[in-house]
Amino acid sequence: MRQHKGGYAVHLDLEDLVRPADMCASVGGRGMPFRRALERFVESLNSDARLTPDGVSVARSRIRASFAVQERMAALRAPASAALDSPVFVTGMPGSGAALLHNLLAEHPGVDAPTLWELQDPAAAAAGPDERRALIARGRARTAADQRVTAGRAAGRFREATRPGACHWLLANAFHSPALALTHRVPGYADWLEEQDLAPAYAFHRRQLQAVVHRVGGGALVLRDPFHAPHLRDLLRVYPHAKVIRVHRDPADLLAVTAGISWAQRAARSFAQNPADVGPEWAGRFERQLAAAEEARTGIAEGALLDLRHRDLVEDTAATLRRVAEFVGVPVVPSVEGRMLELARSAAVAARGARHFEPEEFGLSRRQLGFRFAHYRSAFGV
Repeated sequence: MRQHKGGYAVHLDLEDLVRPADMCASVGGRGMPFRRALERFVESLNSDARLTPDGVSVARSRIRASFAVQERMAALRAPASAALDSPVFVTGMPGSGAALLHNLLAEHPGVDAPTLWELQDPAAAAAGPDERRALIARGRARTAADQRVTAGRAAGRFREATRPGACHWLLANAFHSPALALTHRVPGYADWLEEQDLAPAYAFHRRQLQAVVHRVGGGALVLRDPFHAPHLRDLLRVYPHAKVIRVHRDPADLLAVTAGISWAQRAARSFAQNPADVGPEWAGRFERQLAAAEEARTGIAEGALLDLRHRDLVEDTAATLRRVAEFVGVPVVPSVEGRMLELARSAAVAARGARHFEPEEFGLSRRQLGFRFAHYRSAFGV
């Protein structure tokens, strides 16, 4: 047990975590294809995250839950679905409006946007009402703590078990998700992940998604993850006919929200003491992600990429939604558009009543970020 100024950090035992999975040969008798990623994640948790005992308990539970998904997926043979041939991926950093757009699209009856509870338990059976209620309750329990740590702030408006969820849960089940660095300070793992081939993790992502779509699917499949953009080359190797929507916003606002969420999540379960450390970390990571995203976009077929601005989504919502619907391939009739716009109005009211994150809370300067990301701001008009 290592002592820190803020208390004692209890470490995770890698062998204790992997032993049950090894005994079960969790992925079709092939051992542990994602073990190296788990090793890097646990190493970084132990060396950098400074977890509290509760933080260790939560991390251990989530790692074991991912092993459970791998084990159930090994035994599951969901039939192929045409919906997986041409999904639409919405991507944009936290605060970009990607979650808002995803939720607005989910109001369309021709769109299938898997909910958070479905993505958290992709291989679980939900044939009957009792199983469904149990899965939803589990999803609500998992999100309740996350909602509490950002209560009153302009973040997590749509983080509910029965609303569309982010598919980083599926990548996290392969221990290959950049979102893991939001909840924990794991620079060693996050830096390592930036250099990895994510195609095997996306292949497992697709297998899990197939189980979800088979269970509840129908309509145009629309998914969301804040960190897909830098890894589009790998994603498109697994989903070659996918379409991609990127949502852009002033980096000062994106980094304020990203750092705010990250700090709130980390502080809840670690001995982290200085929020000013979080902003520069994410500014550097965002800078590298932008470079990787621009390189990766060259692999997208003509007509398969749509770039949107947060400003247009919130100030000219109706026109933007029509443009997106045409891109996705679903018609917009007045009754459907009305539901979308009503949700957008309620989200705007909630945002006005919340306290927004500011870059200066997290060791950043809005002015300096403006200079640092001037090229990006100019390229996308943000």
